[in-house]
Amino acid sequence: LAATLLGTLGQLAGLDWSEQDLFSRTLALEQILTSGGGWQDQVGGIVGGLKLVESGPGLLHKPVTRWLPAQTLETAIADRRFQLYYTGLTRVAHNILGEIVKGLFLNDAARLRIIEEIGLNADFASEALQRHDWSRFTEAVRRSWLLNRLLDGGTNPPEVQAIIDRVAPWLAAVKLAGAGGGGYMVLLADSPANGLRLRQALESNPPNGRARFVQVSISHTGLEITRS
Repeated sequence: LAATLLGTLGQLAGLDWSEQDLFSRTLALEQILTSGGGWQDQVGGIVGGLKLVESGPGLLHKPVTRWLPAQTLETAIADRRFQLYYTGLTRVAHNILGEIVKGLFLNDAARLRIIEEIGLNADFASEALQRHDWSRFTEAVRRSWLLNRLLDGGTNPPEVQAIIDRVAPWLAAVKLAGAGGGGYMVLLADSPANGLRLRQALESNPPNGRARFVQVSISHTGLEITRS
C-alpha cells in the first residue's frame, strides 16, 4: 500500500522515481510510521512475476531480482493444490517484528542462525520451481513455516493452529503470509482431491464470520499507474 501511494504521488508530482527509489522510500516511510518492515515486501509487490530477490548487507539495499518460471504455481492454483485463505484474525506485525529485530541487534546467535536458514530455504524454493517439482516446493514451504515459528512464537497463536488442525489430514504444507499471527494463510495440498477436501472442510465450518477463501493469481505486471 505504501509503495503504491508513493508511486502514484511520485508520478503526479513529476519526480520520475525509479523502482529502486520506490524500494528505498517505502522502507523509509514504514520506519517513519513505526510499522517496522523491511525492503523485501515492496520489491515483491512493485516488480511483476515470480522471482527470487536478494540483497547484500548494509543500510542501502539494491535488490537483485532473478525471475522464476510461474508454471508450477499457476497450475497448482488452477487445480486447487494452492489456495489462499483469510483467517479472519487480525494481528499487528509491528510487535512480532520488534522482537525479531531486537534479537538481531543484540546478536542473538540462535536468531541469526535462523535468518541464515531462511535465506538458504529461499534458494531451495527457487530451485524447486525451476525443476517444476511440486513436492520439493511444498517441502520449502514447510521449512519456511517451521523457521518462522522458531524465529518468533507469536507467529502461530492458538487460533491459527486451530484452523491448521482442522484441515491437517489434507495438508501438504501451510504458511501464514508476512510476519504471521493472523491475516492470510497459504494452504498447499499434494493432490487436487485433497485441495477440494480441505476447502470443503473450512467452507462448511469456518472458524469465524470473517474467514474465507480468496481468489489468488500471480501478477506478471507489478505496479502499474494509469491516468484517466
